[in-house]
Amino acid sequence: MSLTIKHLNTDASFLLTFQPILPFPPTPGQSRNFTIVIDPWLSGPSNIIHPFFSSTKNKEASCISSLTELPEPNLIIISQSMPDHCHKSTLTTLPKHGGKFLILAEPSAAKLIRSWKHFDPSQVLTLKEWTKPKNNTSSTNIHHISLPPLTTQGSPGEITITLLKEGDASGLKNAIAITYLPPTSGIDLDLDLLTPPSSPFSPTHPNSSTTSIQHPTSNSPQTLSLLHIPHGISLPTLLPFLTSHHPPPNTNTNTNPFLPLTALLHCFDTIQNPKWLGGNICTGAPSGIPIAERLQAKLWISAHDGDKEVKGVANKKLRIRRWERGEIAERVSPRVGTFGGRDGDGNGDGTGGTEVLVLGAGEERVVGLGGLWAERMGGSGSGIGRGVGALSPGSWDMGIGDGDETEVEMESESVGIGNGNVKFHAS
Repeated sequence: MSLTIKHLNTDASFLLTFQPILPFPPTPGQSRNFTIVIDPWLSGPSNIIHPFFSSTKNKEASCISSLTELPEPNLIIISQSMPDHCHKSTLTTLPKHGGKFLILAEPSAAKLIRSWKHFDPSQVLTLKEWTKPKNNTSSTNIHHISLPPLTTQGSPGEITITLLKEGDASGLKNAIAITYLPPTSGIDLDLDLLTPPSSPFSPTHPNSSTTSIQHPTSNSPQTLSLLHIPHGISLPTLLPFLTSHHPPPNTNTNTNPFLPLTALLHCFDTIQNPKWLGGNICTGAPSGIPIAERLQAKLWISAHDGDKEVKGVANKKLRIRRWERGEIAERVSPRVGTFGGRDGDGNGDGTGGTEVLVLGAGEERVVGLGGLWAERMGGSGSGIGRGVGALSPGSWDMGIGDGDETEVEMESESVGIGNGNVKFHAS
């Protein structure tokens, strides 16, 4: 079982591929993977109201220019209605008719997408904000997707998607919580036979990466979990949901799927505007670090931090505090086990820490359970340093026209970028 996280751009667009443990090779053309695209913005600017007011463009090209270049995803999630998350020219590259995909969008984003009259109304679903359950009842605002069993002897799986909001004035502080309980085959697997030789990388090498090998069986699947928080959110906003979340009924697991958290997609940098222009835009590492520590996150990937050309009067007074990968890694490794581990002893798993990565456009990382081994993948980004398109003091081009000056304040530290990238494969 694995989760592949592919960065489609250098902002907040990701392709997630969830793969179950298969007892036999899949039939050609009949993949049992479940794929999700989050907040696709692949080309062109992101304009708010009018380019004169705010216009943003990624300096590095996305790895694809159209969603039609991907195999059709099962689901597209839109976390908010701002154009860098709900990008019309990107989404409308998808066909008007005949697609099997669904779009699951935050309420204002769903309303906006329907107003385009591009998609069949049945394909656009509203993802309502999660509310705390009352009287020991489950919230109806968790979206459930059932996954059929791999064989007639197996058990069904489930995807859950939840929208959490902080309720800030800007409306940017949203989180998408995803869990994946894989369908099973009912066949016990000897994963020792599937585990390849040990990695040639030393665990202490700065360009190496290790993943703890665990051995689930088809009768006791574990759950993968992910939080997508491109603008940041406070830990207290998440805790009521995280502490009340339970595994699906009729499963053999009684653990909270967010402990430990499989992957955190969260901004590194803090971005601030005057209050009258929206105030805080990205909370950055100061809010991400407590989340990674408390949930014992295995992996933290930078989101919404790529180089940008930013113009417009709304961006004239932006202040940016940049956080480097190493600076964050020092804080979240070793993992702080204060939230309790899967064994319920309250001490966490006591091993390792949170791996912190920056992925360039088109780079990916695979995490999960089962036999995993490392393979060097070519590419100009390392995932170890700031990554491809590393921000530098001059990497944000600001202004509303030629010769305009800005009052952007930016703090930065030097960053080293390694060679190559480490990609994991699941057996």
